[in-house]
Amino acid sequence: MVFYRKYRPQTIEQLDSTAVRDMLHSVLQKEVPHALLFTGPKGLGKTSTARILAKAVNCVKRGKNLEPCNTCEQCGAITNGTSLDILEIDAASNRGIDEIRELKEKIRLAPVSAKKKVYIIDEVHMLTTEAFNALLKTLEEPPDHAMFILCTTEPQKIPSTILSRCFHISFKPATEEELIRSFKRIVKGENIAITEKALSIVAHMADKGFRDGVKILEEVNLLANNKEITEEFIESSFKTKSVAVSVLGLVVLLQQRKIKESLLAIKAITDDGTDIKYYTNFLINTLHETLLAKLGVTENKNLADTDKFTVDEIKFLMPLLTKAYGEMKYAVVPQLPLELAVLEWCEMSEEQEGESASAQPVSQVNVSVTGDGVSVSSLRKQIGTMKKLKALYGEPKKEKQIEEVEITTSTVALEHTTNDGVETKEWMDHFWNNLIVEMKKYNHTVAGVLRGCTIKSYSDQQMIIQTSYKFHKERLDDMKNREALLKVSKLLTGKDIEITIELKK
Repeated sequence: MVFYRKYRPQTIEQLDSTAVRDMLHSVLQKEVPHALLFTGPKGLGKTSTARILAKAVNCVKRGKNLEPCNTCEQCGAITNGTSLDILEIDAASNRGIDEIRELKEKIRLAPVSAKKKVYIIDEVHMLTTEAFNALLKTLEEPPDHAMFILCTTEPQKIPSTILSRCFHISFKPATEEELIRSFKRIVKGENIAITEKALSIVAHMADKGFRDGVKILEEVNLLANNKEITEEFIESSFKTKSVAVSVLGLVVLLQQRKIKESLLAIKAITDDGTDIKYYTNFLINTLHETLLAKLGVTENKNLADTDKFTVDEIKFLMPLLTKAYGEMKYAVVPQLPLELAVLEWCEMSEEQEGESASAQPVSQVNVSVTGDGVSVSSLRKQIGTMKKLKALYGEPKKEKQIEEVEITTSTVALEHTTNDGVETKEWMDHFWNNLIVEMKKYNHTVAGVLRGCTIKSYSDQQMIIQTSYKFHKERLDDMKNREALLKVSKLLTGKDIEITIELKK
């Protein structure tokens, strides 16, 4: 990414986010806080802004405009990464308490040459609990010459004790106008011939991130080979127009839950050279627009092409696609995360489609249990709140009568066992089928996942569930899903069962 490194903002005025520029100017007009927290999605320039702020507080020639001069010794050292007083820590790689303890010991030492010793901690949410506790002590009583700038994409993982001691600056997703402003700075510097419409298309492909946008612009420029970059050139290179048609075609296949045809459609667009990440982003946006239109928030002109999806189906499919999009960056086969998401969607949907038409969601079923005294209220609290159930199944249908379902543990637990109580294969098959049936009443998703698994063994109240898919194992290992699985297993057997989820080799 030559362009991104070469044209990384070096002054506050070069920052492309208007809101961040205004906030930094406001901060520098007063006494600068000893600890700041930069939050926002990836690729918005949080670390670059941290370096600019470090220059601004240490610049010896800073004028009334509050901008670092970029000519003095301090500015030059920080720009080149050679300043001994500006320390950058990647919490994703150095997340332990030893690193923070070392920081605490060195922070008392005066700066070598700068006014302020600045610690920039990137991906700070990756620190361990012990490391956060050690950092808290430093933030509570920092020396006057020390300053912290914490950067993160996941502020919800930062302890409240840390948050309360930081001045928060939120980086919002970039607007098209801000992205084009950023691109024009590069276009001018590199003398690139590109039309306004082409710049707008690149901004649309950037997924609201400066870093991704610059990367795409650099790729387009290399493909153009010194020729003018036009809308037609980008279309021929990235198939942007054909993506819209292909996405709507895939949506129809997903509605019909056709696994093979959906995977062939994905293969066709990858064979055609279409950027799979851009394609997946377009697919997510299409379903998002459909969701908003169905809820009456916006008007979707293409709703006729996606109208067969229900709100509940979109709510289930969107997290799968979003997860796939995030995993593409590190995937050896770029389209594999999307293919796995499509596979899981089709499997789950087929399971839900097989439900009896008269089946009611949990919020409409009264369950009475005999045997071990497990209550409905405690079971429901363990596997999710009523708000979650409402989100999964929608409003209860008033015209339907409440269905009474009685579960007796003794019949299920003892059927198909030998005289000495040893569980036979027939008993395990019977138990497994009952487990899936009962799980449907509490969590359709977990029941669907179980359909794709097998019971490998059951002995001495220890059960091993085996699956061929990593995402099935992850779902069943989720704390809430595991609690539901344990509760329903106890419901059927009257015993506390130890459950292990095993990935088939």
